[in-house]
Amino acid sequence: MNTRFVEAFLWVARLGSFRAAAERLHVTQAAISNRIASLEEDIGARLFERDPRDLRLTPVGLRLLDYGERLLELQREIVALGRPSEELLGLVRIGAIESVVHTWLVGFLGTLQRQHPGIEVQLTSETTHALHERLQAGAIDIALQTDVLAGPGFVNLACVPMAMGWVGAGDAPARPGEGRIAHLLQEPVLTMSPGSQPHQALKQLYRQAGMPLGKVHCVSSMAALVRLVKSGFGNALIPLPPVRDEIERGDLRILDCDTPLPPQRIVVSHLESADSPAIRLVAELARTESDRFAGTLPAPFWNAPLVG
Repeated sequence: MNTRFVEAFLWVARLGSFRAAAERLHVTQAAISNRIASLEEDIGARLFERDPRDLRLTPVGLRLLDYGERLLELQREIVALGRPSEELLGLVRIGAIESVVHTWLVGFLGTLQRQHPGIEVQLTSETTHALHERLQAGAIDIALQTDVLAGPGFVNLACVPMAMGWVGAGDAPARPGEGRIAHLLQEPVLTMSPGSQPHQALKQLYRQAGMPLGKVHCVSSMAALVRLVKSGFGNALIPLPPVRDEIERGDLRILDCDTPLPPQRIVVSHLESADSPAIRLVAELARTESDRFAGTLPAPFWNAPLVG
């Protein structure tokens, strides 16, 4: 089975369209269509249900998501077997925001340790703004955060974004009108640190609703924020994947909202002049792991809807 076909399938599934997958892989949309058609012929089943407006995974396509990720991971490990003399050594200092720490960071570090045991990692967790300052000052080598670092001299690798949503206490009963944005904004609201993407999105919601900024509590710790919401202190506007476990356990529940919410971007940034091959390799591996994680998320945690 041609792994390029599998890679094309995974990117169509992650990004929700043939066009977006073609742009990501730097090929034509026709090439993506041909790869998907060839993969469907190899498997003997359709992977997507198509109509002029929608693109949905078939049951076979849903099962292939996990198999495809495992296949590409095995391919990377097999290729690495033939390059023992190229083992990289060195220290890489990585800074990550809370959303990354609570989602794919552990999986990324495990993959890095297996594939490149000679690379030592030093971690720190801070806000995007603080990570930008530390990267500019040379205090860290790679920043796993939400915003492109503007200006010459920086490499920014965009990843598949995370879904944003409203969550409330799992045992709180639904109340009439709670899905209306005006109702949500009248209640006490928790979100991430000042200046973060969730905080900026929340302020924009108040502006769109024509309402003054209400009772907003900014909490930089995801664990503390979850505890406050569970206790009934308020509802929260946050990225959903970091609290997936709490939602599936019933500690938190996703609240309906009649207003579309922007996703939380994820960006891997490092200095363009980094003279360490280890830094460049780790940055690329971080983007790969972030996108792999996004591809494993079920609805509603998956930001990219399957639409054409």
